Amino acid sequence: SQNPSSIEEQIRVVVVLDDPLATEVIRLTLSHGPYVVRHASDVEASFRILAEWQPHLAVVDMEVGGSRFLREIDKGSEESARIPVSGLTRRGDLKAKLAAFDQGVDDILVMPFALEELLARVVALTRRTLRRRVEVRPVLNVGDLELDILNHRVRVG
Repeated sequence: SQNPSSIEEQIRVVVVLDDPLATEVIRLTLSHGPYVVRHASDVEASFRILAEWQPHLAVVDMEVGGSRFLREIDKGSEESARIPVSGLTRRGDLKAKLAAFDQGVDDILVMPFALEELLARVVALTRRTLRRRVEVRPVLNVGDLELDILNHRVRVG
């Protein structure tokens, strides 16, 4: 049985992606859950974030050093559990997806993707690998904006 307070504890996610705008959209999407995101535009930056911040999950663009990222986290110490990885790819063919799974991703998503699908997959990955309950807030308020991810609505004021 879970401690109810653990539901709202922040889950740290490193996003390894060379597109700052896409990263910001991912950050906003994941804020519908208890996720806090740090961005790495390349694999070297991701290694610094892994060491300093110790994220719980990673969302990694396979074309931006995903293979190297996965090899590096597999070298981790026995005491520290390997973090779950959701891979992103621009190649939707079965060969690319199977290659990503062979390299160690826990999930793969083809870009471009529906934001609610990314959120659902990260929530499922969190529940399956971290054994943490996640509460999703379908409506998010950011300043004067109201973002409703389920109904695809944005309201101002």
